[in-house]
Amino acid sequence: MAGLARLAWTFLWLSLLCVGGGLGVVPEMQRQVVARYEWVTAREFVDGYTLSQLTPGPNMLVVVFVGYRAYGVPGACLAGLAMFLPTSSLTALVARRWERVRAHPWALAGERALAPVGIGLMAAGVYTLAWSAVHDAPTATLALVATLALTASWVPPVAVVLVGGLAGWLLGL
Repeated sequence: MAGLARLAWTFLWLSLLCVGGGLGVVPEMQRQVVARYEWVTAREFVDGYTLSQLTPGPNMLVVVFVGYRAYGVPGACLAGLAMFLPTSSLTALVARRWERVRAHPWALAGERALAPVGIGLMAAGVYTLAWSAVHDAPTATLALVATLALTASWVPPVAVVLVGGLAGWLLGL
């Protein structure tokens, strides 16, 4: 029971750090679930995050995977609720009131101030995932090819993920 409470508390406070999107919390999430509590390995975390990108819905569905690996179905449900319920509630509350105050100078300043914070947190998330996933020449090559393919506006991201996953599987990465 204490383990489930720790899991819920961890994802609850991590959910409140998601400024600019879920990717911004990935470095701290990885530190908590891999290094601190050892609910998953670094490889499982990257694989779980990658697979969660293929599913419809929020991009932080990796928390359901982590909760499941740590405590089964109850852990998956609790991790999902702890990650999404607080931010969903807060978003609903703020969104209803934001349109009324958005024209105020302090609100515009707040929006402008949060943009670079969100970008920096997302960049940290990309760095953390790359540091865990790119560990030799084949994975570096695969990451470079995927990056180049994503910069081509005509290539759908889902295709890049599927082809990259297939290539990684065939290469035994």
